[in-house]
Amino acid sequence: MLFLDCFFGRCSKPSCDSCALRLVRSLRLALKLRAMKQEEESFVAPVGSWEKPETVALHTRTTQPKQNATKKRKRLVAPREEIAWYPLIKPELCNGCGDCKVLCKPGVFELGEPDPTGICRPKLIVAHPYKCLVLCTRCVPICTSGAIILPPKEEFEHFVEYLD
Repeated sequence: MLFLDCFFGRCSKPSCDSCALRLVRSLRLALKLRAMKQEEESFVAPVGSWEKPETVALHTRTTQPKQNATKKRKRLVAPREEIAWYPLIKPELCNGCGDCKVLCKPGVFELGEPDPTGICRPKLIVAHPYKCLVLCTRCVPICTSGAIILPPKEEFEHFVEYLD
């Protein structure tokens, strides 16, 4: 059971630093990232229910050359301190797994106050909100408990300018 709890992010240990199952957690994160990349690459529109069953064909993944091989560079129009784009964490939903902290390269998330009883893992907090990259949403799907909330993207697109 301990193995499965660790794999699904329900471990009751306060920290994974000295845990023997740390490898299980890193495997879970690697599998999540791999699944997220596959979903982005192979999105197929669902077959409509209005089509006749005999006309429904099996969708196969065809290899198409990437049209946008180079990512467009972004530049902020306003100073970063004036743009309120950063995640919020609902503490009642956070299970303290730390997946968001591992994934976030700029270092937005940190461990919060430890549980006084020592039973539960510490919840994560947004320690450095202005280190968050504007319009980045990678932490939301990686959160197993759904505790991370970001503001609507549409309200912040005018702060970003795309360069060639």
